[in-house]
This record gives sequence, C-alpha cells and structure tokens, in this order.
Amino acid sequence: MKTIAENIHYYFPKAKVDYIARDIFEFKKIRTNEPTVYLSSRFIMTGKFTVANDEANLLVGQIVVGFVKHKPPFPKTFTEIEHVKGGIKKIQRISGLVINNLWDLINYNEPMLLNHFKARRGKGESHEKIYIIGSKKNLFVAEGARIHNLVTIDVTEGSVYIDKGAVIQPFSTIIGPSYIGTNTVINRAKITKSSIGPMCRIGGEVEACIFQGYANKYHEGFIGHSFIGEWVNLGALTTNSDLKNNYSPVRIKIGERELDSGMIKLGCFIGDHTKTGIGTLIPTGAVIGSFVNFFEGGMIPRYVPCFKWLTSKKLDDYDLEKALRTAKAVMKRRNVKMSKQYENVIRLSYKCRNL
Repeated sequence: MKTIAENIHYYFPKAKVDYIARDIFEFKKIRTNEPTVYLSSRFIMTGKFTVANDEANLLVGQIVVGFVKHKPPFPKTFTEIEHVKGGIKKIQRISGLVINNLWDLINYNEPMLLNHFKARRGKGESHEKIYIIGSKKNLFVAEGARIHNLVTIDVTEGSVYIDKGAVIQPFSTIIGPSYIGTNTVINRAKITKSSIGPMCRIGGEVEACIFQGYANKYHEGFIGHSFIGEWVNLGALTTNSDLKNNYSPVRIKIGERELDSGMIKLGCFIGDHTKTGIGTLIPTGAVIGSFVNFFEGGMIPRYVPCFKWLTSKKLDDYDLEKALRTAKAVMKRRNVKMSKQYENVIRLSYKCRNL
C-alpha cells in the first residue's frame, strides 16, 4: 500500500527525509549537522525503533541496513557511506525486511499489505451495498472511491483497502489482502492478494502480483506472482505461467546468469513501458526489460533485455528516439508530461543496456 520511501516516512513522521542517489536523479545534496539516521533503500521497516544515543550500525539479522550518525562528518555519497559504516563498531538490531533479489518483492508483498492496513488512517466510506465475505472491519473504502453493485470482496484471509478515486466495476471479485490504488479502474476482474498502484486499468485474473502505477491490463488473461512496472500495457489474453509442470523451484534468467528463487510459484518481472501484443504467453520466471515491444503473440523468451522490438522469431533493437516518442504519447493520454529528468534516466538506461 506504500512505496518503500512512503513506508520510511510513516515511521519518521516528524523527521526531514532526504535521499542519496546517483547524480542522474538530481537530488539536492544533504546538508546536516544534526544526528541522522541513514537507511538503505533495500530495507523495508516493519516497526518503530528508538534511535541509539551512540553511533551504531543498524542490523536486520546479519545484514547492515543503515546506521545512526551523531557527529560530523556526515556522508553525502555512497563511497562516504561505506567508509563511515565500516568505522562504526556498535550495533543496534531493528525489525524489518531486506530486499536481496527480485522475487523478494513478491514474497514480502502479502505481509506488508497486512502491515500497512493496520497503520491506515482516516474514516472510510460506507459499504453496505458490497457483498463482503468475512468481517466488515477488514475492508476500508477511501473517500471518493466508487464500488458498483454485484462486486464481491473476500476478507477472510486478509484485509482489502480501496483508495481514493478507485472504481470497482460490476462482476469484479477482490480477495484480500489486497490494495487498489488511487484512481485505478477494476473491470470485471478477479484480484487475489495483490497490490495495484495508482491509475491502473485491470481486468481478467491477477494473483499475488504487484502492479506499479499507470499499468494497463484491461482484458482477459492471467497474471500471477509477478511484478509489473509502470506504463506497461498487456494486450488481450496475455497470460503467464507461475508454476512449473514438475513443481520444482523456479529459476530466473538475467542475461547469462540463472538464479534459483527457491519459490515453487513465481511468475514474471516486466520493466517500465513494455508492451505485449494480443495472445502473448509468458513462461515461468521470465524477466522482460523496459521498453520491450513484443507483437504477433505466441511465447515470449524467458529473458528479454531492455529496448528490444521482437516477435517469437525475430529480435531487433528498439530505436531510442522512437521509444521516447511513444512513451511521451502514452503518458500524455494520462495527462502526465515526461520531465527532463525522467527522459535523462531513460537515455542513461539505453546507454547502459548492454553493460
């Protein structure tokens, strides 16, 4: 229900939050002479902690996920962070989760949905006309959300949160724990234990997935145990496999590497601005980069690098300027203008696509 950054803000509501990143992201350099908590973006907090009076590394299990710094020098770059972290001897254990691999996002989504629902604020809308299976207290409908008749919401295994401006159309079923983001439209869909970001269009069947904002899966087809990036468009009947025929753990291929996820059910990972044609089939554990355009249907390869234009028989590079023009046109349809910084990130991604 929250981004990693929003999750951090929740636990430090009165603190000023700054970011350290590569220069391409144009964050202002941190200027501080006050005690500061540094946290990795791979760390997902699940509970408050008392900031130590002494400088200490913050540990989840055996992994350092941050540190507390009380006195100068306060690091401003990744190199400086590593230097400071190595010089701190004391440790403080805190509660949370650490993202080590792509599939951790899928593993952690269900418990974090439950965590965020407990932390919800505000009074929800009345929902007497909705058919609810389970306790009504496990459903939250934000102000301005619209839920039509003939909608079923099952909260027996987890809560459901429907955010502001979301529209749930007739004959849809939502099974918790699930989150439906702001201004998202659910069209005759079955959604199970999934997190759907803002301004999405979702139809068909979705199970145990994360859809980032502005993604479009408006037609029939199944997507399960998968991560779908921003501005992705999945053509009608696009369907993925999330279980191997022999029920063995799913292996993920990234470039020349193959990684064992250890998960029996795991679907696909699709990068931003990627599009699939009608009738696309996605194999178990597929990794598809950003700005991929797959058309003519059929089985897409298990691994497709960024900026590719392909069929099941042919693979070409996707021209950067053409990709940018299409992305700008797609974003304009949702009244979003591509910023220069965002364009620069895309250009850098294109430059580094073969590294």
